Amino acid sequence: MVQWGNDELRSYQVGSIRAELRSLSVSDDREGMLEGTPHLHRRFRLIGIDKQLAATPHLYVHDLDALRADEKARVQEWLPRMRVRARLTSQWTPEGVAEFGETVLSVMWFQAAALDPFAHLATIVRPLDWTALARFEPFDD
Repeated sequence: MVQWGNDELRSYQVGSIRAELRSLSVSDDREGMLEGTPHLHRRFRLIGIDKQLAATPHLYVHDLDALRADEKARVQEWLPRMRVRARLTSQWTPEGVAEFGETVLSVMWFQAAALDPFAHLATIVRPLDWTALARFEPFDD
């Protein structure tokens, strides 16, 4: 797994909001897999994604509808091998919030190993509505 941290912040335009990348991790989605089929792999990934969505309300999974449609259609093509997860923050706060804090959005997607995850992230988040997807997190005292 490749990790990227806070040593160098990168900014991304997410809809009308400017957000900073706080972390980005890239992992081999098939690591530890001994056998299976593309359909079974998709099915297990969707089960895991649903659990993550329930636990993390500010998680956006890129192309989730397409993943669900492919699983339902029993597509026999492997997902791209790399799973990428990014965490972005912004100083934008929702209207009516008086606490000090930031808004947070996590983004997850699958991509080929040869693609640049930073450039792909920019493409994914540019059309998103930060104000609808991000969650406010107050700073600890």
